[in-house]
Amino acid sequence: MKVCLAQINTTPGDFDQNLGGIIAGMQAASQAGADLVVFPELTIPGYLSQDLLYNPDFIGRNLAVLQRVMDESTRYAGLHIVVGYVGRNTGIGKPFTNMACVIADGVLVCEYQKQLLPFYDVFDELRYFEAGSHTCIFELRGLRVGVAICEDLWNDKGADDYNYENNPLEQYKEAGVDVLVSLNSSPFVHGKCVQRMAHITPATEKGLTVIYVNQVGGQDELVFDGQSFVARHGEVLFLSNVLFEDSYPVVDLAAAPSRTVDEAVRETPVPLKDLLVLGLRDYTRKSGFDQVVLASSGGVDSAVVCMLACEAMGPKNVHAIRMPSVFSSEHSRDDARLLHDQLGCWDYEMPIDHETLVTELNRSYQVHDDDDNVVHRRISSGGYSHVADENIQARLRDVYLMHFSNAYGAMPLSTGNKTEAGCGYYTHFDMNFSYAPIKDLYKFQVMQLAKEDPRVPDNIWKKPPSAELAEGQTDEASLMPYAILDPIVLAYVEEYVTNIERFRDWVASIELSAVTGDEDVFRAWLAKSGAEQDYQRIVSLIGRMEYKRRQTCPGTKVSKVAFGIGRRIPIVEKWS
Repeated sequence: MKVCLAQINTTPGDFDQNLGGIIAGMQAASQAGADLVVFPELTIPGYLSQDLLYNPDFIGRNLAVLQRVMDESTRYAGLHIVVGYVGRNTGIGKPFTNMACVIADGVLVCEYQKQLLPFYDVFDELRYFEAGSHTCIFELRGLRVGVAICEDLWNDKGADDYNYENNPLEQYKEAGVDVLVSLNSSPFVHGKCVQRMAHITPATEKGLTVIYVNQVGGQDELVFDGQSFVARHGEVLFLSNVLFEDSYPVVDLAAAPSRTVDEAVRETPVPLKDLLVLGLRDYTRKSGFDQVVLASSGGVDSAVVCMLACEAMGPKNVHAIRMPSVFSSEHSRDDARLLHDQLGCWDYEMPIDHETLVTELNRSYQVHDDDDNVVHRRISSGGYSHVADENIQARLRDVYLMHFSNAYGAMPLSTGNKTEAGCGYYTHFDMNFSYAPIKDLYKFQVMQLAKEDPRVPDNIWKKPPSAELAEGQTDEASLMPYAILDPIVLAYVEEYVTNIERFRDWVASIELSAVTGDEDVFRAWLAKSGAEQDYQRIVSLIGRMEYKRRQTCPGTKVSKVAFGIGRRIPIVEKWS
């Protein structure tokens, strides 16, 4: 049997585009002589459609497109099409059903209702869908073929203590199916591809063939990595690495060579940078923009965002604005100019004069000579915060950047990273643009991307990171070395490690090089007597900064737990 894995990029509510991908998949499958074409989960409405489902016209349009697919299928004699859609639940329970159907020659062969509905991390399917309880099996080319949807293959993940009563995979194995097709919309997380195949391929050791089709593309904060695969006899017959376009590979189940999971992953890598580019490209273009603008300081964060933007949008659609203040070093100006030249993007300079503005502001505010007035009290007691004088530089830059965005129609990009977001080391405006491409990257990951791209000048990642808001200021002097901060923030946010004893245990259980850019610096700190006080200071800081993070813009999620979708922490609370 020949199977087409229709790995397509869907968008919630873009029924015409989604239908176009489905028709293109049917055409490609037919031309290649495939017997079966399989599409991702909820292909027709797009994933995640969330509360759009509550609009009755939305469900109706989704069902009308399903009929269009059935009508189109008559043009491809004998081709079996497996496609996802939303059904209406006419019984008790939630109003909708997460469905897949098998179509051939204009006929609905059978339907399947997703049984296992995830309600953790970014998933909230129990909010919308009623779970099914039955299998769906049809015959094709003398083989018994079953249908499953995403979570149905993950009855016992052993990771989040979220186990289900049903086990669809076991149901199909007991029913003696030869082939199991799975429609998926599984977002990328570090190591997820290996995890998927390592979990699913053992179920195929006795001859069951699993066809796993995952969608590709960016959707809000999520990025779907595709990496569709076919497994049998505990090995991988096929693994896709196509990211930037819809793909329709056809696999001959009788002739495909096999590899181990490790071999398949090594031979078919999907770099992190490519996923970040995909997430940024799709968010920008699907939002209706073809131009982006960012503040470029000559620092590593803005350099990496500029590099990602040039790859996502093309350098002639990227506008990088240098906004030096009196504290900006000449080498930072030079580094930024050189970066822009080497990337090929547009370069602008708009110097800012914050000192004159601060003087005028304070003159206007100091007009009440009364102890009931907070301005008078603060000035009289020496309680004026000079940090405000530093931060106004960032706020002026935001004003200039937003003016460019509004005036010329370019989406403004944030340049903040996860480590600094964790510690609240940014002004409100810094993360309040339209999209933050590196929002879910720790500092050491940003550094790695900069080092790997020869277009990024070495001085940008070699010099001490600094916001340059005051003379001689460095970020690590204001916080602590990133080699220490990165593991603390990661452990607290992704593993809920809240005290130094558990932190030491966690460090002993991991590969340290995967969480810090300098193991020696980290180990030296952890061994010193003041480590516990440092740790509690940073953990407390992370907790207090939730109010700032809640106001930040979306950014591509690549870690197990990101700030934003999937992480639900009260803004006002006394625990942290």
